[in-house]
Amino acid sequence: MKSIEKSLTNYLNGTAPRVSEEVLINYASKSSDKANEIIDILFNVINYDLDSYNGEKSLEKIRDLIKCINTIMLNNSDVDRGIIARKTRSLDYKLEHLTDSNKAKIINFDKANREIEVSRLTLDTLGEQVDTSETTQYDFVDRLITTIKDIAYIESVISKDSSLLRVKDKKKTSLFENIIIKYMKSIGQGNEEDAYYYSNLLRLIMHHDDFHLSDKDKKKCLEIIYNEINHMSYNKKKKKQNTAYIDFLNTLLDGIKGEQKTVKIDGLAKMHNISISFSPEIIIQANSVKNKVGTMTGREFVSDYAITIDKEDAVEIDDALTCKILPNGNYLLGVHIASVLGYFSWDSDIVKEAIDRGRSIYLPRKYQEVEDDYERVIPIFPYSFSAQTASLLPNEKRLARSYFYEIDKYGNIVNEVFKKTIVMSNMKTSYEQIDEVLRKGSKNKELEELVKNLYEVTELINKKYHVKEMYEKMKANIDDFSDLPVKNIGAQKIINMTMLLNNHRAGGFFKKNGYPCLYRVQDDIKESDARKLQAMIDSLRTTYGGEAYEQLFKQINLNGFYPKAKYDIEGSHYGLGLDHYGHFTSPIRRGPDIVNEHALEVCYDKEPTDEEMLQLQHEITIISREINAKQMPIDLFISDYKYAYQKRR
Repeated sequence: MKSIEKSLTNYLNGTAPRVSEEVLINYASKSSDKANEIIDILFNVINYDLDSYNGEKSLEKIRDLIKCINTIMLNNSDVDRGIIARKTRSLDYKLEHLTDSNKAKIINFDKANREIEVSRLTLDTLGEQVDTSETTQYDFVDRLITTIKDIAYIESVISKDSSLLRVKDKKKTSLFENIIIKYMKSIGQGNEEDAYYYSNLLRLIMHHDDFHLSDKDKKKCLEIIYNEINHMSYNKKKKKQNTAYIDFLNTLLDGIKGEQKTVKIDGLAKMHNISISFSPEIIIQANSVKNKVGTMTGREFVSDYAITIDKEDAVEIDDALTCKILPNGNYLLGVHIASVLGYFSWDSDIVKEAIDRGRSIYLPRKYQEVEDDYERVIPIFPYSFSAQTASLLPNEKRLARSYFYEIDKYGNIVNEVFKKTIVMSNMKTSYEQIDEVLRKGSKNKELEELVKNLYEVTELINKKYHVKEMYEKMKANIDDFSDLPVKNIGAQKIINMTMLLNNHRAGGFFKKNGYPCLYRVQDDIKESDARKLQAMIDSLRTTYGGEAYEQLFKQINLNGFYPKAKYDIEGSHYGLGLDHYGHFTSPIRRGPDIVNEHALEVCYDKEPTDEEMLQLQHEITIISREINAKQMPIDLFISDYKYAYQKRR
C-alpha cells in the first residue's frame, strides 16, 4: 500500500503517471477493508497536496482522484460511507478556506478561486452520492421491513449484503433505532402481531455477526429503551400488564451492551408458544393404536410394487408410489398417503393437538440430550405414532388413503378413484438411490420398472402443469427445514410432480362439487407494488453497480414479488398457476392435511348431508385462521433457535 500512496503522491507532484483506476478498483474489490484503505489513501494524498498549494498549478489531478473515490464507493457497497462523508466535509472546508490559509503563497487569486470552485463542485457530486446511496439503501430496507414483512426473506437479503444493517435515514437515525421505535409504536397501538414481528426482527439483526452500533447510536437506543421500561412499569399494575414486553426490552438492553446471555430451547419455545413435548394422555393415545392394522376390515390391500422416496435420514414416511402399465397402454399411478384418521377419530384429543401444532418443525440440529431425543424436528404427533405406527415403513402393513390415476400417453387423466387402503411398501429409497437407478438401472427389475414408469408419467404430468418459473426458483432457494428444496430434476421431480398432481386433483373434487375444502392459496402479485419495488431495485443497481447488487437483484426478483401462501376455504394459487390446490399428502407432518382427510371422510366416502356440509365449512373456516396465525410464530421460533444454537457453538 505504501507503494500506491507514493505513486499517487508523485502523480500529484507531476513526477509520475497515475496508478490506473482499474488497479485501484481491483484492489478495492478484494474486501471492504481494502476499499476503505484505498479511499483513505486517496484522501490523505489529496490533503497532503493541498497543504502545499500556491495557486499556480491546476487542481485537475485532485479532481481526478475525487472522481476515483466516487467510483470505488459505487463499486463497493460495504465501504464506510460515514467516514467518506466526514472526510468529504473536511476536504470541502479546506478547499473553501484554501486561499485564506495560503495568502502569502498565492499570486493569482482569480485563477486559484476558479480552480477551487470547480474542485468543490466535483466534491459536491461525491457528497451527494454518499447521501443519496445511503438513503436509497435505507428506503429499500425500510420497504422490505414495513411492506413485505417476511423475516426469512429479510434474512436472505441481509446475508447477501450485511452493509444494509448499518444504513441510516435522512435524519442519520440508524436502522436498528428506527425498528426499536416501530416496536414501541406497535405496543402503544395495541398491535400485538406487529410488536411480535418487530421484536423478532430486532433479534435477527442483533444476532447477526456484522451487527454493530456506534457509541452515539448505542447511547440513543439505550436511552429510548430505558425510558420505555420506566413508562411501562411506573406502578405495580402497569408492570404486571407489560411483563412480556419489559422482559424483551431487558433482553434488548443486554444485546446492545454486548451482554448476550445463553438462551435455552425451552425458553425460546415458551416465548413463541411452541409445544416441544406431549402430555402423558397424548402419549397413551399414540401407543394405543400400535396393532390397529390387524383389526381393520373393509379396506383394499394394495398389492402393486410400492416404494417410498425421501431424504436419507427421513423418519416420518407419509407417502408411497406405485405405477404400472395397463393392458390398454395407459399408466396407473398410485399415490398412497399415510392415514391419520384411520387410527384416530376426528374429534380425538391427539388429532386436535396435531392440528393446533400446525406442522412438524424441522431444526438445524438436535437439541435434546435425552432418551428418544428429537433429531431436527418437533413433530405434531409423538414419534411412536408418526415415525413408527403410521409411517410407511418397508414390509410393514399400514393404513392409507390411496389416490389412483389412469393417465394416457398424452398426460390426460382418463379415470381417477380415491380409496381407503392398506399399503405395504416394498422398499424405502432415497433421492440419491432413485437418481442412480435413473442413470444406470438396477439389478432389482421390479424397482427399475417402477422407476422407469414413474419417470415417464412425471414427464407427462409436467407438460400439463405450468408452475411459474420465478416461483419454482424461489422455492429451490429457500432455506426451510420444514420442506424439501424444489428441484425439477430426477427423483425430486418425480415426488414434486406426483404430489402436485395429487393435491390439485384431490382439491378439484371439492371444487367441482362445491364441497368445503382447506385450500393452499397464494394471492396474485400486486402490480403496483411490483413496479415500485422494481424501481427501487433499479435505483440500487444504478447507484452501486457491481456483481453484488446483480445477485441481490436476482434474489429480490425470486422472493419479493410473491406474497406468502396461506390456508383458506377458497382461493387460487398464483405461483403454481392453479385455480385450486390443497394439501393432502403429509398428514403425519401437517395439520391441514388431516383437515382435508376429514373432508374426504365427510364428502367423498359418502354423500354428505346439508348439516354435515355446514359443520365442515364452519370447522375449516375456523381452523384455517388458527393455522395461518401459527405460521409466523413457528417461522420466528426457527429463526431464534438457529441463532441461539450458533451462539452456543
